[in-house]
Order: sequence, then C-alpha cells, then structure tokens
Amino acid sequence: MAALRAVGAALYRGVGALRFSGPGVGRGQAPLRRAGGDVHIESRYRQYPEVTKTQVWQSQFLSSFMWFWILWHLWHNPDAVFGHFPYPDPSKWTDEELGIPPLDEE
Repeated sequence: MAALRAVGAALYRGVGALRFSGPGVGRGQAPLRRAGGDVHIESRYRQYPEVTKTQVWQSQFLSSFMWFWILWHLWHNPDAVFGHFPYPDPSKWTDEELGIPPLDEE
C-alpha cells in the first residue's frame, strides 16, 4: 500500500510540474498565453470551406475506388445483392396464396 501511495504522489508531482512549465512561468504562476486578442480562425457561416488540390485529388481517388469496388462486385457476384434463388412470377400466384377471399363469399 505504501508503494501505491508513493506512485500516486510521484504522479501528482509530475502533473503539477507539467502544468506549470514552459517559458515565462515560475512556481505557482499560470502559463503565459501568447494568443493575441483577436480570433485565430474567422467564422465561415454559409460559405464553402477552402479545399486544397491534394484534398480534391484524394477525395476523387477514394470515391473512384469505392465505385470501382461496388460495380466490380455487382458484376462478378450479383447473388450477393439480388439473392441466390430466381424471383417468383407474381402472375402465377393464386388469390388464396395472396390472402384474397373468393368473390362469391359475402
């Protein structure tokens, strides 16, 4: 139990040292923020984001590969989508199979 307490105390001291470290920070002082007073990222309400050419190329490559993958597997393994058995002809179904009562029944 004493070893666990020693590990906890060491972790607590380490977190405190990390929290108050950096340039211009003394013991018991808060870290200095050099962010300026203005907003770093301007809001872009109802505007399209700026996309780089690399991002456009990557998105087009990824979507092309996705459609290639889908169409390739539809062509070579259509049973995965359409099923393994032939679709029954609905014109051959009887009224009884469809749950329709006979016409002479009131």
